[in-house]
Amino acid sequence: MEKMIEEARIVFQERVLGQIFRMRLSAPGIVSKARPGQFVMLRVREGMDPLLRRPFSFSRIDLEKGEFEILYRVVGRGTLLLSRLSPGERVNLVGPLGNGFTLPTDGAIPLAFIAGGIGVAPLLEVIARVNSGREVRLFYGARTALELLPEDFLDIPGVRVHFATDDGSFGHSGRITALFQEVIAGGGFRPLQIYSCGPLAMQYGVAKWALENRTPAQLSLESLMACGIGACLGCALPSASPEEPGAERFVHVCEDGPIFSAGSIQWNKILAQQSPPPTLAFN
Repeated sequence: MEKMIEEARIVFQERVLGQIFRMRLSAPGIVSKARPGQFVMLRVREGMDPLLRRPFSFSRIDLEKGEFEILYRVVGRGTLLLSRLSPGERVNLVGPLGNGFTLPTDGAIPLAFIAGGIGVAPLLEVIARVNSGREVRLFYGARTALELLPEDFLDIPGVRVHFATDDGSFGHSGRITALFQEVIAGGGFRPLQIYSCGPLAMQYGVAKWALENRTPAQLSLESLMACGIGACLGCALPSASPEEPGAERFVHVCEDGPIFSAGSIQWNKILAQQSPPPTLAFN
């Protein structure tokens, strides 16, 4: 994995809706190596406050200009400080990190993208690269309408978007995984490959369906990260090995992922340790 440290210039920053922001950064070195699904560790400002870098996935990658975009929601001090930065200011980055998505080789198979909350971010660049000449559907959910990107932001030619909110304030009332299964059960759409990003509880539902229906799925897993290079062990998850089903093994979301197949994680161990099921924030 090639990675580098780079001082990135903020090209623009805008509030998309509520506490959701979009930032574009100029970082030609990192962009030249970046792949959809990878991420950077960003230092919000110099000094000890905040001490740790924050992870942000690439939501768009512009190879020609050497720029990329991130989407983030203000959830704490680090992202609050980030939201106050202006065009022309600089931030220190480490990246690109992680393994990235594998794009489909078949140019015609239907694809489903499933996103929970700000987990829609890393899926946007994949959608932009694969939606030509095939059926693509985005299933996008959040707890409430205030945590969803506006409809016009997701007005992507050739892509049908299904919305859901847990509280019923917009779109389908209920979990996005339930809406996905309802659409499949209704006929007319059957994905042959799934790309997904969101809270672990949502990803468990996606993985379960994919395994039961023998559908390849690439899941971008969310986790709290302190280093982004596998040193702090803060993003370790129990892994599944077909060769040794009972073995105690762990993977690190930052180094071994963040993209995993549906069957590579021991979901039962994660859910057994946490009640309610996990909802870890990537940003």
